[in-house]
Amino acid sequence: MSGKIEFFKMMDMKRVFVIGMLLCLYLSVYSQSVGDGIHFLEGEKWEKILQMAQKQNKYIFMDCYTVWCGPCKALSKEIFTKKEVGDFFNANFINVKYDMEKGEGEKLHARYGENIIGFPTLLLINKKGEIVHRMAGFQKADVLIAGMRAGMEGKGLFDYQNRYDNGERSLAFLKEYINALKGAFLKDDIKKLMNDYLKNLPLEKLQEQEIWDFVSEYIKDPYSPHFSYVISNMDKLARKLKLDRYAIEKSLHWQLDKAVNVIVRLKKDEKGRILPYTDETAKLDSLKALIDRTGYRGAEGQRLKMKIYGYELAGDWNKVYEYLTVGRDIVRVFDGYTNDVLQYAALQCSDSELLEKFLLMAEEMQKKEESNTKSNFKVNYYDTLAMLYEKVGDKENARLYRTKYEEERKEIEKEFEQLLKRDK
Repeated sequence: MSGKIEFFKMMDMKRVFVIGMLLCLYLSVYSQSVGDGIHFLEGEKWEKILQMAQKQNKYIFMDCYTVWCGPCKALSKEIFTKKEVGDFFNANFINVKYDMEKGEGEKLHARYGENIIGFPTLLLINKKGEIVHRMAGFQKADVLIAGMRAGMEGKGLFDYQNRYDNGERSLAFLKEYINALKGAFLKDDIKKLMNDYLKNLPLEKLQEQEIWDFVSEYIKDPYSPHFSYVISNMDKLARKLKLDRYAIEKSLHWQLDKAVNVIVRLKKDEKGRILPYTDETAKLDSLKALIDRTGYRGAEGQRLKMKIYGYELAGDWNKVYEYLTVGRDIVRVFDGYTNDVLQYAALQCSDSELLEKFLLMAEEMQKKEESNTKSNFKVNYYDTLAMLYEKVGDKENARLYRTKYEEERKEIEKEFEQLLKRDK
């Protein structure tokens, strides 16, 4: 009898052992199938998610994506799958993701659309269904965790906006607010905040390390006193704050180049029609004075553009041609700007002899581009050639180049459409 009892005990132990092994195997397989990253609920009814948030007293983390969005795919594959990301998000939030163009996601896009500025948009929502924080675009793991942790600790984007609107302006607060705005890709808001801050900042404060570190990357307006101050005190600032003078100079030169090009380059309306130039001599004089004070390598090309612009305004096309020829001889990359001048000349110049010279210049540019075997990125000047041939009365060549231009444009549109389809 006792032998039977021992036998059954052994059988029970084996059964427990086998069940335990099967359970461990199941859990192992389940763990591998779920992964170490964020455990998302996908496509669930929103009311059900809100009920879960209320019951568990948790925030909701929502990934707003679309199937054709490249950064969305990268975020899901490279960041959401990380163990440290999963550990933080799974412990703290109810995690959901919705395709904003389908089903429940489409309804949520309509509900929260003003806060979905692009894809991916990452929202932190409280149990009442109110957005408390927002980030956008591809985010690194540590940035994403820090951003959403700040959101649940009452340091979300909208908390910062309220504090700012109520007059808070401490430097520590502004730094945090800027970081929140960066995470949400709100570039216009950052620009406005920094412009307001710089407007009230005494120039000599730029010599203080903490202030310089905060504002230096936002000193971009060549017409501002702070920009002028940095140019005039570049050596002093570099010595006192131990800065890379070359890096500062490079940034300032880039901004000066951009400001000049905004004025002198061709402008078109929403229908693609070329707009007449307006007299902005005062701005150009201000930019020229700054350029002369820096004396950087690209200065000569910018001075030439400003001269040419003045002659275009005055209708002196002989001088335009003269300085354009000089510019093409001494500046290595001048074809893009030359193309603008030639198109403007096709509209404004009536001197047939000069138009033939401009036409010859456009033909040389096209031949050079066609013979360039080193570059994978090809441009063409078909539109410019068509405009100039039409102006000199050669309708046959005008039609030829207009056709080439339209064919090229359609081919580019076709390639772009195929690229979008491939991403879907």
